[in-house]
Amino acid sequence: LSNKALAATFPINIPIMLVVFQCVAAVILVEGARKFGVVSYRDFELEMALKWLPVNVCFVAMLMTSFMSFKYLNVPMITVFKNLTNVIIVVGDWYWHEQVVTFGVVLSFGIMVVGAFAAAATDVMFSGLGYFWMSMNCCATAAYVLYSKSATKNIELSKFGMVYYNNLLSIPLLLPFAFSFGEFATITSTMDVVTDPMFIVVNLVAGSMGFFLNLASLWCLSSTSATTYALVGSVNKIPVSLLGVYLFQTVITAQGALYIIVSMCGGFIYSYVKLQEARNR
Repeated sequence: LSNKALAATFPINIPIMLVVFQCVAAVILVEGARKFGVVSYRDFELEMALKWLPVNVCFVAMLMTSFMSFKYLNVPMITVFKNLTNVIIVVGDWYWHEQVVTFGVVLSFGIMVVGAFAAAATDVMFSGLGYFWMSMNCCATAAYVLYSKSATKNIELSKFGMVYYNNLLSIPLLLPFAFSFGEFATITSTMDVVTDPMFIVVNLVAGSMGFFLNLASLWCLSSTSATTYALVGSVNKIPVSLLGVYLFQTVITAQGALYIIVSMCGGFIYSYVKLQEARNR
């Protein structure tokens, strides 16, 4: 939601640099916590950075495609389509980690997919470019989740160390893109926006939320399966959609709202099925 506020509220087009600002904020937060003895992890090691780099490439792709999709699509529609990422994650979990896929899971996916595409067909703010970025985000997020699951098991690094490398390595990966797209020039020509106190506050909030989200995601991935991680992500869809409609005054038709609810019901059916499977083990 904070990313949506940045993209839609302020008259400045620097999506890559905004992600860089948020990564810097996350690095400062985790390093500050380490200096005060709240958390602990090893100092920067080049060998460790190279091991973590593939995860970071997926992480950067996930951040960038998410930010670009928020620029063109409304929050409820993005929330619905993020459910489709679960389909890719579970297929990958089945293929690489030999997770069992039951009929109930397949049924819930069918409901999610039908509801999502029906909602897109009735979207009054339809944007082909927005749906392209959303599709790329689904693929990038699935790649990040599946690869991170393997990395958290095979790379000896604390959770806060993972957050540190994730955000630190993102900065040099993103800066060349920002420069090539002329975002440095945009910043110098719109200093009144960049120095706006509200712009700075929203950026700091987004960076802080990114830090805690990154930490929670890595912790969940290291302790559970990629499928369970996808399940956890399903339960936040309703409050995020409602907040998006309220905060950004999103225009949704009655038919579109119905399809969004159908798709979300698929997400909750999926969550219920996986919980029942866990209890029966």
